[in-house]
Amino acid sequence: MADRIAGVSAGTHPIREELIALQGSIVKGKVVRLEEYGAFVEVQTEDGGAVTGLVHVSEVDADFVENIYAYLAEGDEVDVKVLDVKEDGKVDLSIKRADPDWQDEETVNLRSKLDKDFNKRLRRFMHKSQMIQGEARRQRRGRVGS
Repeated sequence: MADRIAGVSAGTHPIREELIALQGSIVKGKVVRLEEYGAFVEVQTEDGGAVTGLVHVSEVDADFVENIYAYLAEGDEVDVKVLDVKEDGKVDLSIKRADPDWQDEETVNLRSKLDKDFNKRLRRFMHKSQMIQGEARRQRRGRVGS
């Protein structure tokens, strides 16, 4: 996707360092192209150059975006947050994270003691239930065969 980064010549990324400095910042941009998977937004650099980055469809709105065309149109002026500048010069942007009210959802990776206790009791219950069902089947087979 050579058009993701405008103004970058083959093999060099003269504006990459400038964009890295903008990482985490909120800047103004203009939607230049829409695709099913996201929007290409052109942002101005401090030296007056322009860089085109991708706002993935999951970064357009906090709600699920089924149809990006219902949210954006080419030529729209939007605020975007510079999420990442990759080694190859590609720029990841976000519209939803540029919203001043945006709060990152906390991902809870730690399981509480309550969850562990519940899982332990559930496994014990399932094991006993399977044993009881197996015994009931054996008894039915014994009656059918008599």
